Amino acid sequence: MIKTLTLLLCLCLSSVICQTATAQDENSLLWKISGKGLKQPSYLFGTIHLMCPQDIKITETMQAAITACDQMVLELDMDDPGIMREMMATSQMQDGTTIRSLLSEEDYQLLEDFLMDSLGMPLPAMASMKPMLLSTVVMLPVLECQPGSYELSLVSAAQEQDMEILGLETVADQAAIFDAIPLTEQGEYLVESIRTYEKTTEETREMIRLYQEENVNELYRLIHESMADVEAGEDALLTNRNRKWIPSMEEMAQENPTFFAVGAGHLGGPEGVITLLRKAGYQVEAVHETL
Repeated sequence: MIKTLTLLLCLCLSSVICQTATAQDENSLLWKISGKGLKQPSYLFGTIHLMCPQDIKITETMQAAITACDQMVLELDMDDPGIMREMMATSQMQDGTTIRSLLSEEDYQLLEDFLMDSLGMPLPAMASMKPMLLSTVVMLPVLECQPGSYELSLVSAAQEQDMEILGLETVADQAAIFDAIPLTEQGEYLVESIRTYEKTTEETREMIRLYQEENVNELYRLIHESMADVEAGEDALLTNRNRKWIPSMEEMAQENPTFFAVGAGHLGGPEGVITLLRKAGYQVEAVHETL
């Protein structure tokens, strides 16, 4: 539930991007956005935040879509030199609140033992981290690797082409997402993910499998089900953000052909970015790798 993801679409560029999907074949991470007066298409790509470095690839089809665009837009402006400092600052709880103060002694001990046994990480070093962010750390053993970053790979591809890089949100916007969910609820989810770690592992591996299969609608369904017990979780992490992004995406795409890249969990579903763009009058078509 703590992963955020997104994606765009294709045009027949040279011989690299050469086919779009039918309505019955919409498994794709890359989508082409056209119509509604766009002079040139833009593209949408869905990223994932839990992926081993060797599985992160900028394919020829993706590269062709990037090359066809004038700018890249991520959830955050990842080439901002101060962004990491801002992210670290906003990841911390305020007013002296700590993980220990949110959890019972039993639950705190469970979390502390898990982090040390599975990752060799001392909990006191992360005592002030917001529980939902700490939940991402709990998932790391599932990967059996140090996760890579699709966003940084995309930034590198954009920089090689001297493309402008922009963000749909600010760090403060993303911090507000976590703040919308009470810390006590975040703490409960964190502990529950450890108590039911076998289920957490299965869901995480299923999420990665669906991502690799590019099945964005089933990926959305899995995330939707995993958020069922967190009040306002899906609204805060997905739905509200999707709705807020659409006007900005429209404005950017109307001005310049744009390569959008957001968490893949934002793409599918009845309130996903693909559906919302179509409702706004755009053609959004799946793009597949050429064989």
